[in-house]
Amino acid sequence: MTMRTLRCAAVLAAVVAAAGVLRIPADVPSARAAGTLPVHAFVIVPGQSSVTFAVPDNRGGFSGHTTQVTGRVDVEPAGDAYTAAISAAVDARSLTTDNAIRDRAMQATFLQTATYPTITFAGTAAARPGLGVHAFPAAVRGRLTIRNVTRETEFRASVTAPATDQYVADAGATVRMADYGIPYPRAFIFVARDPVTVTLHIVARAP
Repeated sequence: MTMRTLRCAAVLAAVVAAAGVLRIPADVPSARAAGTLPVHAFVIVPGQSSVTFAVPDNRGGFSGHTTQVTGRVDVEPAGDAYTAAISAAVDARSLTTDNAIRDRAMQATFLQTATYPTITFAGTAAARPGLGVHAFPAAVRGRLTIRNVTRETEFRASVTAPATDQYVADAGATVRMADYGIPYPRAFIFVARDPVTVTLHIVARAP
C-alpha cells in the first residue's frame, strides 16, 4: 500500500469518525435542523397553560393561579429574527388562592370580576432563536388590561419549539396593583403590598 493510499484512508477514517460525533439526533425535526421555526397561527391551550401570581405582605405573602388562559399567537419570520403578535385572555373568575374567604374578596372587591371577568394582554414578541433547538429568549411587550385600566407591560420570556406545530413559553413580569387602581388587600394583621410577581406558562399549538 503506497503512502498516498495510506493518507487517503486516514482522511476517510477521520471524516467518518467526525460524522459519528457530530450527527444530528434523530428526534430533532428536519425543519429545526435547517434553522427554521414553526410559523403562522397558534392557539393558546387552556388547561395546559397557566398564570401564577405572588403577592407580598407583612406576614410572608400569598399566591394564586389559574389554568384558564386562552388566546392566539401569530408567528412570522423577519430576516434572521421572528416576530409574533399575541392576544391572550385570563378568566379572572377562575383565579384561586388557598383561602376561600380571600378568594371571595379578590373576586368581589379587588378584581371586580362580575363587571370585569377577563384580564387581557395584546402585544408582540421578538426573538433571534438561531436553530431553535434549545430554549431562546424573547422580549414581549404590550398592553395589559386589568379591570378597566390598561398599562404598557414587558415580559421576559424563554421559548422552546418542541414540535413543528407547537411553542412553549415561560415568562415573568412584575405588576403594581396601584397602577390598576386595585386597593391593597387587608385582613386582620395581614396587609398586602406591591409589586405582584406574575409567572406564565404558555402552550400554543397549531389549530
